[in-house]
Formats: sequence, structure tokens, C-alpha cells
Amino acid sequence: MKKSQFASAEATLKQIPIRQEHVPGAKTLHPSRRLLQYLSLFIIIMIPLTGLFRIDLESGCFILLDRQLWFSDFLPIFGLWLFVASLLVMSYSMVGSAFCGWMCPQNTAAEYADMLTLKLLGRSANMLDLSGEKMQIAVRKKSWLNYLLLALGLLLPAMLYALIPLLYFNPPSVIWSYITLSGNALQSGSLYWIFLILTAVFLYDIAVLKHLWCKYMCFYRLWQESFKSKHSLRIRYDERRAERCLDCHYCVDACVFELDPRTTGVIDNCINCGACVTACDDLNSQRKKSSEAGLLSFVMGEEMSPNKEQHSSAPKNPVLAFLRRTKKPLLAMLAGALLLGVGLAGYQSEEFSVSHMAENSSGKILDYRISIAHKLFSPVTISLQIKGLNGLSDLNGLNGLNDLNGLIRLDKQQVHFETAGRQSVILHVSDALPAGLYRFRVLARADNGWSGVFQATHFVKSSVNSSPTVRRAGRNPKEKK
Repeated sequence: MKKSQFASAEATLKQIPIRQEHVPGAKTLHPSRRLLQYLSLFIIIMIPLTGLFRIDLESGCFILLDRQLWFSDFLPIFGLWLFVASLLVMSYSMVGSAFCGWMCPQNTAAEYADMLTLKLLGRSANMLDLSGEKMQIAVRKKSWLNYLLLALGLLLPAMLYALIPLLYFNPPSVIWSYITLSGNALQSGSLYWIFLILTAVFLYDIAVLKHLWCKYMCFYRLWQESFKSKHSLRIRYDERRAERCLDCHYCVDACVFELDPRTTGVIDNCINCGACVTACDDLNSQRKKSSEAGLLSFVMGEEMSPNKEQHSSAPKNPVLAFLRRTKKPLLAMLAGALLLGVGLAGYQSEEFSVSHMAENSSGKILDYRISIAHKLFSPVTISLQIKGLNGLSDLNGLNGLNDLNGLIRLDKQQVHFETAGRQSVILHVSDALPAGLYRFRVLARADNGWSGVFQATHFVKSSVNSSPTVRRAGRNPKEKK
């Protein structure tokens, strides 16, 4: 009895019509992409401002995580390069040229210029058209106010884009002094000329070239295309509902590359921006008789036809399939992360060396230069000390270091840094030093825990002082008592 009741209830439920409301992708996909574009531009600007990465031309080094990386810091530099390169290769294999459509600042500026031009001058107001057609401005939008707003609207982002390369090659304090016209900015106006040239270049790019750069001149997009495969992210056309296609070419008009998304392949110049998906979905959602999803969508992985059986060893999950195809780049990325971590763990925040500097008229070496470099952008105080000099005590019967006053001395015992930089301390050797071989050590200790030592040999003949031998004993040795 109960079974018959359940069967009748199930049959009744099946007769109830169920209608699923379709939410157009235009309401989610386009705003999400626009948000990611502006967020990417914000991150690109904040990277040098926060000290995450920058190139210091004056010091000839990289700046990573607010610390200077010299070319002698091989492990963190090579680890960073290997990690970033492998990560990019993996992203190209997974999402193809999606960086161009979702994150590229060039495409962001081009789409902004298209939007502004459409509102102020009309759709056909393109300054450069390879078809030879002249720029056409809508009659109702011909006004000096629109021209002025367009000029300002294109000039301001060009000025912002011109600041970005300057931020990657100059400290933020220098850029700020040029913006506020303070300090020595007006006396050395070279940066203003560079900024003016960059502004003109970006203004021409945003106002005239726009998407032509992406189509015909961008080598980075072609580099991404070389890593795409049939498993990468791409546009899928639902051929099972091909009869529902209106042949309106709305999707083709929405594509900045003027591609037909119904016939795309592996190498097709598509940047996966989703404009065609949004256009088709928006149009189909406005049908009066039946609102439905568009015929275009994103898909990742190899689609199997009904007549083709999938290999048993091939993973069905697209993420697992992706990891299986990118084992080598994944291992390289992990190796790069390991090298970067090891390099940063053993990073030396200070460097110093000792070299002879001056001779007197008789050829004696009298002064040594102690060069000290602080590689962090934080204050530090480094103390210097001279130890050893056993040869001087043994040869001349001097009792300890107290007898060396006036013979060997430092011009200062401490060096203070407010930020990263270089300073020199002079070690003076008196010409009254008797003949002999003198070994001494220059010890340096910083208040942040760093320590270093250099060993030097000072040889004095009866009248001529030969060149000293200076060698490094270690970058962070523990001093023996």
C-alpha cells in the first residue's frame, strides 16, 4: 500500500513543470573581468611602492622584499627567475592568453579608450583604421566640450601609465619629490623629460593604436599562444543547439580581434576575454518566447565526442589532467621556490671589504679603505674593531694594543645607516711603523646581529712597503676567544 502511494506521489511531482530562471552572464562575467583588470593595474603600481620588487639603477641591483639583491646573491635571483618563469608557463598551458583579456594593462587602457570614445564621439570614431576609412564622429556629439573631455580623459591615464616604469627604476621618494617639485627635482630635470616622452608614447598608444598593438605588435601574446593546447581554456560553441543561433554576428562584433568564436581552434589569436560569451548570453536572455543561455561558453580540457571512448588512464578531472601535463614546469616552480627560500634565509644584509688606498712618496702603503654596504632599507649601526697585530708586539716588544696608539687607527669606530647605502672608513697606518710582517683582522658587528671579518697582512721593508695581501676569512664567522 505504501509503495503504491509513493509511486503515485512521484508521478504527480513529475507532472509539475519546473522552470529554471537563467541569469545572463553579462551580469557577472563582464563586471568580474573589469574588476580584475583594475585590480591588476593597482597591483602593478603597488609592487614597486611597497618594495616587493624594483630595479635600482644607481646601485646596480634588484630590490626584492625591501632588500637589495646583488648579482653575487645568486640563489635568490635564480630562484625567483625560475619560479616566475615556470609559473607563467603553467598558466599559459592552463588558461592560454587569458592574461591579455583579463589582466594586461594595455588591453585595459584600450578598452577604456573605446568606452570613452563611444560615449563622447560615437562608435566609429577611430583615429587609426587599417581599412582606410576616415574617422567618423556622430553629428549629435560634435562639440568642443566632448573634444575637451576626451582629451583630458585620455591624457590622465597616459600620465598614470608613464609613472609606472619610473616607479620600477627609481625610489618612491625620488618620484614623490618630482611630483611635489621639492628637493633637487627642479635642478635636475632629466626625469621630467623622461616622463614627458613616456606620456607622449602612452597617449599615442591609448588614443590611436589601442587594440592594433595587441593584434599586430605584441610579442608577449604570441609567446603565450605557443604554450596553448587542446586542453587549455578556450571558447566552446554548442553545436547541439546550432539551430538556435540567430546568425546576428553579435559575437563577432563584440570581439576586438574580429574573430568568429564559433570556429575558433587551438591557435586562433583569442585572448579569452569572454566578450563574445557575454554578448551571446545577453542576447539570448532577452528572447521574448524563451530565455535561455547563450551558445558560447568557456571550457577547459579535451571534450570527448559521443562516438569516442576516453582512455582509461586519462584523468577526468581537468585540474588533475593539467597537473599531469605540466609535471616538469611544476617541479621547476617548486625548485625555484626552494632556491628562493634558501637564498633569502642565508641572505647577508651587510657586505664589507678592505683594500689599500694611498701611498706616500717613498711607496709605503699608509691607508686602507674599509668599504661597508648596508643592503636593507632600515636603520643600522655597524661597529668596527682592529684585532691581531701580533707581529708588531713580537718584533718590537710592545705590551698589548695600548702601545699602538698613533701607529694604526680608524678615523671612526661606528658607521650609521638610515637606509640602504655604502660608506667608507679609512684605516690609517703610520709611516713610523718598523719593518716587519703584521697580520691583523678587521671585525665588523651590526646591531641587527650581523658580523663579518677580514684578515689582512701588512708587510713593511726597511724603506719600501710592498703591496698588502687582503683576503676574506668569512662573511659571518664566529670569533674565537
